[in-house]
Amino acid sequence: MIKIMKTQETRNTVLALLGLLALAVYIVACTSFSPDDSKVLYPAFDQDSGALGMAIYDRAARHSELQFVAPELKEDANPPKASYVRGGWLPDGRHIVVAYSLAQDNNEVVDFAVIPTGLARPIKLFHVSGLKDTGTEFFWPLCLTGQRVLISTGSKEVVRLDLNTGEVLRHKIEAVEKDITVLPAADGGAFYLESFQSPEDRMAFGRLDPETFARTALMNITNADSDKSAFAYDWDGKRIAFVQTNQLKVFRQSQPVFIRSLTAGRDQQLAFGSAGFSRKGDRIWATFQRKLEGETKASYGLMEIPLDPAVPVRETILIAKAAADKDPDATGFQGSLSHDGKAFAVDSTYLACKNEFGPEDCALFLVDLSSPNRRIIKVPIPVPSRHPNFK
Repeated sequence: MIKIMKTQETRNTVLALLGLLALAVYIVACTSFSPDDSKVLYPAFDQDSGALGMAIYDRAARHSELQFVAPELKEDANPPKASYVRGGWLPDGRHIVVAYSLAQDNNEVVDFAVIPTGLARPIKLFHVSGLKDTGTEFFWPLCLTGQRVLISTGSKEVVRLDLNTGEVLRHKIEAVEKDITVLPAADGGAFYLESFQSPEDRMAFGRLDPETFARTALMNITNADSDKSAFAYDWDGKRIAFVQTNQLKVFRQSQPVFIRSLTAGRDQQLAFGSAGFSRKGDRIWATFQRKLEGETKASYGLMEIPLDPAVPVRETILIAKAAADKDPDATGFQGSLSHDGKAFAVDSTYLACKNEFGPEDCALFLVDLSSPNRRIIKVPIPVPSRHPNFK
């Protein structure tokens, strides 16, 4: 039996520092493997308060510990503004970084907590103000570059926070028409993505130097190619991909080099949550939702799309039939690949926050990609009885 356990000292310290308020927190949080792939960071509920936090699953020990509880919304907030949470690992594999945000009259604030795993040690808290639309920013993985984190402010500016010293450096991005999104690179560097409003406009993808903030464009394509897509890029940034509702498009040097149809089936709707290249670069993985048109139930799973048209697409269903919005939407079903490429992790916590879920559907799912039958480990996420979305 897998049990959610609390690191009590860590939890108490975080709650004392942040204050535990009263309403539900909306969380947009991708799973994250530790550098040695032995642990998985994922969102989970705090049983005592009903709030959302971040837990760590130990793959060898087969148990989880709640590491962080997010601050909740104020009861008197009118209208209530959501809190966003995102987590990641520092390179040493012994510390996690959790970013969370509360909107404050269009001047949003992002706080960062650096939390040691294992034995309780001091927690570092950092505060970055003057941001806009951080909800959009939190749909992407944290851009961690060594002991620093980069985040876009929403005002054509990138902030670099040193997680050791707390130093905050703000850099104005010149010669851009719209704000950019910063993305982590596998080598410890960073990428950037710049897009515009009109589908006819160009979008740019390239390298961002974390030291000088210099940008090196790698490719430009039209926004029309990226419409309603899950976005992926390979480790060196030479290829990008868009997994759309009906096809996969892969680009290299701004030109499409591979296109594959993705058939939803008669009267079926298909939506994607997140996507990425495999470690070998020979396929694209994508989390998806599949539902019948007009239905309020959907299946959720992992799709593996080979970059070889002769090899069939493979689907692994993780949730067979769960509540869903009328319009197809898998935004809250985000996953990640292990560093060795042999495992995939995705959780349904955010889906459960939005829809009426049965407790059996709220879980962390680990897919063994080295297994011919894609063996699945399902780690239940205990749900608080006070949560309105659980029957």
